[in-house]
Amino acid sequence: MLATGIDAVFTGFDISINMLRTAKKSVNSWRVDFIAADGFKMPLKSEARFDLIHIDSVLHHLVGNTKARSLLLANLFCKQLVDQLSENGSLVVEEVYYVSHLFPKLTSSLIFYGLKLLNLLHLDASRIVSELLPGLEVNFLSEKEIEKLLGSYGRVCLIKKTPWPRRNMFRFFLLKDFGHISYIVTIASPPRERIM
Repeated sequence: MLATGIDAVFTGFDISINMLRTAKKSVNSWRVDFIAADGFKMPLKSEARFDLIHIDSVLHHLVGNTKARSLLLANLFCKQLVDQLSENGSLVVEEVYYVSHLFPKLTSSLIFYGLKLLNLLHLDASRIVSELLPGLEVNFLSEKEIEKLLGSYGRVCLIKKTPWPRRNMFRFFLLKDFGHISYIVTIASPPRERIM
């Protein structure tokens, strides 16, 4: 966005100090403020509004005790973001997606509860699969689940879909296709008039 020359002030939030340090190194501009904060507790004035809010790879990290609770957290987070949009604002969501060989809910549950079990038993699977770091918990959403979630806030338009190479291990989790997907959500009504 900075490279486009748009005259704007940008604010970046992340709960991870290390991610903010990385962002600061790659963006050398006085027009960007970086703030360490939990996404549910962003230090914003109640009247603060944004023309554009962009999140990347956040929703699958909102993990509760169950899949249903995790989906509720993703919905609450999106609602909070939409409520911070200006009247004609847009929400850009980039996320990890997957397509299942069988049933999407089964695939997602295998991953979700499998990781919870590894953590409960204090098993380190990173020696077998480097991506399975100790403590990792994720709630991957299928492409249809992401579209349904975002569709409750407005018109959803696919921007880009980039499949990732599938390693043999991922077949164990019934993953047919997965990768990175980007959407823009045009808000259906002014955020303050919407009822959840």
